[in-house]
Amino acid sequence: AFLKKRGKVMEFKFLTENFYEKYENYKEVEKKKNRPYTVVYIIEYNNLLFAIPLRHNINHRYKISTVDNKGLDLSKVLVITDRKYIDNKKVFINDEEYKLLKNKERKIVSELQKYIKLYKKALKKPEIKRNKSLIEKSCLQYFHKELGIEK
Repeated sequence: AFLKKRGKVMEFKFLTENFYEKYENYKEVEKKKNRPYTVVYIIEYNNLLFAIPLRHNINHRYKISTVDNKGLDLSKVLVITDRKYIDNKKVFINDEEYKLLKNKERKIVSELQKYIKLYKKALKKPEIKRNKSLIEKSCLQYFHKELGIEK
C-alpha cells in the first residue's frame, strides 16, 4: 500500500550540478558528483522523493547492504525538493548490486521509513549521545520543512 502504483518505485540516477550548487554548504551532503543515487518515491511522506546514495565502506548501522561493504547509506538520504535536481543521464551500477537492490525495493522503502521515524524520535531527546550523533550525521537535518518537522 505504501508503494506508488503508477510509475517506478525506485530508479538509479545522478543529481544535477544545480543540486550540488544549492547544497554546497551543507556539511553532511555527499559531494561526489559522479555518485549514483537510488531515487525512491514514498507516498506516505507527502509524496516526497528521496535520494539515497550508493556508497562503499559504510561503517554504521543505518544502511542497506549490497555487495562486499557497499550499500545504501540511509544517514545521507536527501529529500529531492525539485525534479530538476535529478539528472536523466543513464546510470550504470554493478549488475549484482542492481539485482540485489531491485529485489529489496519493499525493504528499502520500509527501512527508509523506519530511519525517518528514528530521526524524528531522536530530535525529541537530542541530549542523549546516540541521538545527538544520529542527528548531526543525518542529511535529514536539512529537510525539516519537507518532512513536516516543527522547530
